[in-house]
Amino acid sequence: MNAHSTWAVMSCFRPDPDVIPHAVAALAQVDGLIVVDDGSGEAHDQTFAELEDTGARVIRTPQNLGIAAALNTGYTAAFGSGATHVISLDQDSALPPMAVQRLLSAWEHGSREERVGAVVPEYFADVRQAKDEIAPGVWTARNVIQSGMLLPGEVFADVGGLREDFFIDLVDTEYELRLRSGGYHVLAAPDVRMDHRLGQQLERRFLGLRVRLPGIPSVVTVSTPFRYYYRVRNRIVLNRTYRGSHRSQLRRDTILDVIHFVNVAALARPRRAFWRVLRAGYRAGRTGRMGPMPESVMLDARGVTWAAPVANTSETR
Repeated sequence: MNAHSTWAVMSCFRPDPDVIPHAVAALAQVDGLIVVDDGSGEAHDQTFAELEDTGARVIRTPQNLGIAAALNTGYTAAFGSGATHVISLDQDSALPPMAVQRLLSAWEHGSREERVGAVVPEYFADVRQAKDEIAPGVWTARNVIQSGMLLPGEVFADVGGLREDFFIDLVDTEYELRLRSGGYHVLAAPDVRMDHRLGQQLERRFLGLRVRLPGIPSVVTVSTPFRYYYRVRNRIVLNRTYRGSHRSQLRRDTILDVIHFVNVAALARPRRAFWRVLRAGYRAGRTGRMGPMPESVMLDARGVTWAAPVANTSETR
């Protein structure tokens, strides 16, 4: 294997102390770790001081700029410090043993066959990101999650960073489509599994009883209510931007999103407030209003709760 300098970049917003072992796990496999505090505020000074004690370099921003801007800040700092490759991480994701070596190996192996833009773990949580084997041992990836993604420096220089006006949600999907539109392949590293909690899992119930019907999951995974503004808005913008080159994937993903929005709206209380969040996202997408959501919409989102019990995941597997 050729010599590489692989760094990690971790975006943090109001992290809890569990981030410390995640940083330690990353530092055991990379040449450097940059933690970007995305406007967490003084209440989290101690956590970031402890992160610095692990050996990580901490960059703190005065306000919340969104995950794309935070990661771009980290990418720029890491590549500017001599990194040849950077792995992006969420604050609640831990690199599994041998992950960096396997991601680099997949990049080297794939680069012999194709023009590789990025490599992601085969599994993110329980979601398999690998889709098609295009050469022996070389798998393409679709609908990738940025946490655990290996990005080469020359690709970052060529296609640029993540789209900062998306703020949060579908930032990684946009980057994947941009890479593929630019002639790059996004690959999955076999046998790498990134453990992560995807939202909150709630039980689907009818008349107080858990739903157990063929084809209808008994568990619904929901995000924090405010994120649905960004999910709706960014989906519309994404579809408009890439409809000429990725029509079939966008159509499928949009249908799945709409089904999910309807399911989640049924659980939201007060439901009218949640619909206002969705409508605001729709209007923003149609008019091109990007960046952070308006405070009036955030106030609606803060008042929304989910009218369903938290699922016992051990019973759903």
